[in-house]
Amino acid sequence: MQWRFVSVIVFGGLMVALAVAAALSLLAPKRIVTGLPDDPDAALAGSLMRRGAAPATGTLRFESALTGESRPGWELSAGAATAAESAQASIERARRRARFDPRLIAALGHIELTRRMFGHAEDHYRTALEIGPHYGEARLGLGVALALRAEAEVDPLRQRGLRLEALAQFIAVRESDPARLDALYDRARVLELLGRAEEARAIARAYLHDDPSSAWAHALASSLGLD
Repeated sequence: MQWRFVSVIVFGGLMVALAVAAALSLLAPKRIVTGLPDDPDAALAGSLMRRGAAPATGTLRFESALTGESRPGWELSAGAATAAESAQASIERARRRARFDPRLIAALGHIELTRRMFGHAEDHYRTALEIGPHYGEARLGLGVALALRAEAEVDPLRQRGLRLEALAQFIAVRESDPARLDALYDRARVLELLGRAEEARAIARAYLHDDPSSAWAHALASSLGLD
């Protein structure tokens, strides 16, 4: 009986400790993961990508610390492909020093996004999010990869499913994250493609409140009849 009593006390103590840890986890401010690590190879990769290998993302908006801002359209020049290959080698070298840094894992996703290797990009983004679930840049990249993969999907049900998955990723980007504005823009675009025009306009108005005059803003307003 004495051993049983001790076991109950120990078990109760463990439960209290776990409850306290869970409460502290919920109450603690979420750390925003952003930027690139302070690493020479990561810096080199960023320089290579921003000089000529930024992703072409059609009508979607994407921006990352590695690539800078995306460009419209789809073209990937031979020079950009070479720059992306060199950048990948640099990121892989950086990862030997910080294998579990989600910023480096997501960087590989950005490079695959540039190459239009959407499945590989998704894998990298999901891995980065397993380590940093509040990493907005990885959420944004995953949403863009899913939405672009939907463009090539011939099955309308599968296409819609991919777009809904993309929408969920954009919604999951936190208000305080630097990727928020890009995610808001893409959210409006995907809602438009899903035929949810009124929701798309509401999100577009929220976007235009923060970005009323850029080329992105004009394109979104024109597309949704908000000029």
